Amino acid sequence: MSTVICGCGNPVEEARLELNLKRCKECAFCNDVERPKGVMVYMNGKVGGEIEIHSADSWREKKKYYVPAGGGRSARANFSKNTCS
Repeated sequence: MSTVICGCGNPVEEARLELNLKRCKECAFCNDVERPKGVMVYMNGKVGGEIEIHSADSWREKKKYYVPAGGGRSARANFSKNTCS
Protein backbone atom coordinates (compact mmCIF):
# COMPACT_ATOMS: atom_id res chain seq x y z
CA MET A 1 0.00 0.00 0.00
CA SER A 2 1.06 3.58 -0.49
CA THR A 3 1.96 5.78 2.43
CA VAL A 4 -0.76 8.18 3.55
CA ILE A 5 0.24 11.21 5.58
CA CYS A 6 -2.03 12.49 8.36
CA GLY A 7 -2.80 16.20 8.72
CA CYS A 8 -0.22 16.42 11.52
CA GLY A 9 2.54 15.18 9.19
CA ASN A 10 2.91 11.66 10.63
CA PRO A 11 2.32 8.60 8.43
CA VAL A 12 -0.96 6.74 9.00
CA GLU A 13 -0.39 3.20 10.34
CA GLU A 14 -0.92 0.28 7.97
CA ALA A 15 -3.66 -1.30 10.15
CA ARG A 16 -5.62 1.98 10.15
CA LEU A 17 -5.36 2.22 6.36
CA GLU A 18 -6.86 -1.28 6.04
CA LEU A 19 -9.90 0.03 7.92
CA ASN A 20 -10.06 3.06 5.58
CA LEU A 21 -9.09 5.49 8.38
CA LYS A 22 -7.25 8.63 7.30
CA ARG A 23 -5.89 9.91 10.65
CA CYS A 24 -2.88 8.57 12.56
CA LYS A 25 -3.47 6.92 15.94
CA GLU A 26 -2.19 9.93 17.87
CA CYS A 27 -4.61 12.32 16.15
CA ALA A 28 -7.51 9.86 16.34
CA PHE A 29 -7.29 9.63 20.13
CA CYS A 30 -6.74 13.31 20.89
CA ASN A 31 -10.01 14.83 22.12
CA ASP A 32 -10.10 17.97 20.01
CA VAL A 33 -13.77 17.51 19.03
CA GLU A 34 -16.60 17.04 21.51
CA ARG A 35 -18.95 14.24 20.56
CA PRO A 36 -22.71 14.64 20.31
CA LYS A 37 -24.82 13.19 23.12
CA GLY A 38 -28.32 11.80 23.16
CA VAL A 39 -31.20 11.29 25.55
CA MET A 40 -34.22 8.94 25.37
CA VAL A 41 -37.53 10.76 25.13
CA TYR A 42 -40.97 9.17 25.22
CA MET A 43 -43.71 10.76 23.15
CA ASN A 44 -46.83 9.66 21.29
CA GLY A 45 -48.44 7.79 24.15
CA LYS A 46 -45.19 6.21 25.38
CA VAL A 47 -45.45 3.44 22.80
CA GLY A 48 -41.74 3.64 22.06
CA GLY A 49 -38.89 5.90 22.86
CA GLU A 50 -36.94 8.09 20.51
CA ILE A 51 -33.38 9.35 20.85
CA GLU A 52 -32.83 13.10 20.76
CA ILE A 53 -29.30 13.92 19.58
CA HIS A 54 -27.69 17.12 20.91
CA SER A 55 -24.45 18.90 20.14
CA ALA A 56 -22.05 19.25 23.06
CA ASP A 57 -23.06 22.89 23.62
CA SER A 58 -26.76 22.11 23.45
CA TRP A 59 -26.33 19.20 25.88
CA ARG A 60 -24.63 21.44 28.47
CA GLU A 61 -27.52 23.91 28.28
CA LYS A 62 -30.27 21.26 28.57
CA LYS A 63 -28.80 18.53 30.79
CA LYS A 64 -30.46 19.95 33.92
CA TYR A 65 -33.84 19.06 32.40
CA TYR A 66 -32.95 15.37 31.99
CA VAL A 67 -32.58 14.55 35.70
CA PRO A 68 -35.12 11.94 36.91
CA ALA A 69 -37.96 13.54 38.86
CA GLY A 70 -38.65 12.18 42.32
CA GLY A 71 -35.05 11.30 43.09
CA GLY A 72 -35.52 7.55 42.67
CA ARG A 73 -33.32 5.59 40.32
CA SER A 74 -36.12 3.38 39.03
CA ALA A 75 -39.82 3.58 38.28
CA ARG A 76 -40.48 1.01 41.02
CA ALA A 77 -38.72 3.17 43.62
CA ASN A 78 -40.70 6.25 42.59
CA PHE A 79 -43.97 4.28 42.64
CA SER A 80 -43.24 2.80 46.07
CA LYS A 81 -42.76 6.24 47.62
CA ASN A 82 -46.07 7.57 46.25
CA THR A 83 -48.52 5.12 47.76
CA CYS A 84 -52.23 5.95 47.73
CA SER A 85 -53.95 5.64 51.10
